[in-house]
Amino acid sequence: MKIEDRLLTKNRTIANVPERMKHLTWKAGIGLLAVCLGCGGGSQSESGATEAVPVAVDQSLQPLMEAEEAAFEGLNKYARINSTYVPELKAIEMLLNDSARIAVVTREMTPAERKILAEQKFQYRSIKIAVDAVALITNQANPDTLITTAELKDVFEGRRTQWNQVGRNGGTGKISVVFDNNSSSNLTYLLDTLQVADRAKAPIFAVKSNEEVIDFVKKNPNALGVIGVNWISDSDDPKTPKFLDGIRVMAVSRTPDPELDDYYQPFQYNLALNRYPLARKLVMLSKEARQGPATSYINFVTSDRGQRIVLKAGLLPATQIIRLVNIRSE
Repeated sequence: MKIEDRLLTKNRTIANVPERMKHLTWKAGIGLLAVCLGCGGGSQSESGATEAVPVAVDQSLQPLMEAEEAAFEGLNKYARINSTYVPELKAIEMLLNDSARIAVVTREMTPAERKILAEQKFQYRSIKIAVDAVALITNQANPDTLITTAELKDVFEGRRTQWNQVGRNGGTGKISVVFDNNSSSNLTYLLDTLQVADRAKAPIFAVKSNEEVIDFVKKNPNALGVIGVNWISDSDDPKTPKFLDGIRVMAVSRTPDPELDDYYQPFQYNLALNRYPLARKLVMLSKEARQGPATSYINFVTSDRGQRIVLKAGLLPATQIIRLVNIRSE
């Protein structure tokens, strides 16, 4: 199956609604394929054992980075990546205290975090690898699949508490917002993006993982779940149909008084055109100053092969050229 075909299938799977299919295709420059194959993997000790590169990953990005890790190790005989999937703040802490050589997260370091590195005499690198999205999901029995960013902010600030106060389809019941954990990057991103004034009053419920968020939404008709979109966007992942069964993916508008065409779901096409309001960049943070195992892994993720994995995962590649294709149904 061509990449184009996979993407088209993926969009149908997530959206459940579009009459007009839009997707991305890949356009790679000559010679890009070879960028990473010579990067090398983990270094070998004198005994022949492979040195594992410790990597701390925001757990909302687990499906994507598991695929990157498997591909990198498969191409490099001596490569070993030891990934730990933790909340974003913990991932950065692991980089700062030298428990990880790379942190894969959804934000840049804060001034306080950069100060710690400066005191350690380290200069860090930040490499953009993809554009991701925060997806809002509801129970399939909930008729509301539309929401504006203003309505979402009101939900977080307690001004809208019922489903009949958002969207257009007149849902009923009290809105129950669920995140993957109290230190979730998904939560932090929404609170920052929506500029929620009083975060302590945000009516949220935390579980332990993005997978548990999906399960909670399936079992609770009034739930509003918040997850990283890569958990449900890769149609080639055998887990994706299972995750999508029983949920709906909401369309979001940044327009105060929107028409139906002003709402967008977290598709690659909408990410590429900056239409989906809840998009965010993914970065790899590294303290490695010279070429080494950690740098080799970063080079792979940003190479043609690594960016194809990003594309396949339903996200927007950061370092390669893409072109947009419209497919209209008759």
